[in-house]
Amino acid sequence: MSKRNTRRHRRSKRREKRLRRTRKKAIYGGNPSSETKVFSFHNNFHYGDNILNLKFFFNISEVLKKRGIKIQYYYDDVYNNKKEELERFVNSDTVTLFPLSAKSGDSVELWMGTDINGKSYRVFNTYYFRYYTNIVKLLGLTDENIDTSLYQQEPYLQDIYNGLDPKYKDLDILIINAMPQSGQFNYDKGKMDEMCSHLSKKYKVAITTCIDDTSIPCTMNDKLMLKDIGAISTHAKYIIAIHSGPLTSCFNKDTKHNVKKWVLFTNDDISHEDLNCVILKNDYDLTKIEEHLK
Repeated sequence: MSKRNTRRHRRSKRREKRLRRTRKKAIYGGNPSSETKVFSFHNNFHYGDNILNLKFFFNISEVLKKRGIKIQYYYDDVYNNKKEELERFVNSDTVTLFPLSAKSGDSVELWMGTDINGKSYRVFNTYYFRYYTNIVKLLGLTDENIDTSLYQQEPYLQDIYNGLDPKYKDLDILIINAMPQSGQFNYDKGKMDEMCSHLSKKYKVAITTCIDDTSIPCTMNDKLMLKDIGAISTHAKYIIAIHSGPLTSCFNKDTKHNVKKWVLFTNDDISHEDLNCVILKNDYDLTKIEEHLK
């Protein structure tokens, strides 16, 4: 081996050592305990997957603390470049975020595209339940009777809701019109914008991505984030949404209980059998959409 390669190898080893020290300090706070159990998880892809994963860990953070469990979570900070969104679903006592490039070799992939027990489930709530039940087993928490349903209690959303501008309260329709990033729907911005404008003239509406019609309250324009959208959804009568990452913030018990119907746009072979839900594929027919709002 040449001297150059030897020096390169040593530099690489020193970098790895520094990274391990940084990771250990972030996880243990500089005071490791023999009773602390550390788990490493990562997601290579989707924004929505990261929100679902972090939201689940956030909801069980008290159990994690009680059992002395710390989680290292690695995400693609280039694709998912809004770290502040992810951080709102992080309890720093139990979860620490790292860029995917720093992923440890023993990290377990958490991707919702993974088959569960050798089988894919098209019914989303069934898939979620089985998926996170497996994660609970991996964490050694099967004796804690953890809720692994898609629609969990998220009481912190009510505090957020109480602080919202009245224009986002008691909506007739929350429209999640963000452009999908994973090819799950053939997005037509012109038709989507037309639908938002049309409905806003008849109903109290808020949207998540701004359009030319500035009279419609827009969460993006007011710099609201996904937790805020989740809070808004808890009191909406209807949800119309692209089946994409931002929709994941609406999966909670209060929203499920209060929303009369969910109108979801996706070409994926997926269903929500536990919701009063209609799936639309490449169909922006305004008359048909309004038929579902009765």
